[in-house]
Amino acid sequence: KVLEGARLCTFEDEEGCYFNFTYRYVDSSSSTDSPKYEIFVQKERQCPEPPPVLGIVFGLIAAIVAIGLLTLLIWKLLTTIHDRREYAKFEQERKAAQWETAENPLYKSAETTFKNPAFAKSQ
Repeated sequence: KVLEGARLCTFEDEEGCYFNFTYRYVDSSSSTDSPKYEIFVQKERQCPEPPPVLGIVFGLIAAIVAIGLLTLLIWKLLTTIHDRREYAKFEQERKAAQWETAENPLYKSAETTFKNPAFAKSQ
């Protein structure tokens, strides 16, 4: 509560806590007296609560883990989509290939014939 004609002042100490006080000029009846002031000081100081350090640390760790998992999930999704497109393209190319039923272009016979000119049969 601030009295009429008083000024409210706030002082911060070295610990970061605040003190409130008010002062006002009191008019003295005699002119020979020096001016008088009334000062009212708050008995308890107001200190801000310290920040929740553990909450901040755990919040940062949780955020980093969440961002990492989200990045991995996005990478997995993009890789899966790419692989499915590649497999569909492969299947389409495989179905479009025309081979004769009796001949496989990848097959090589196990038989080989060698001709040695030094042992040629004379005819």
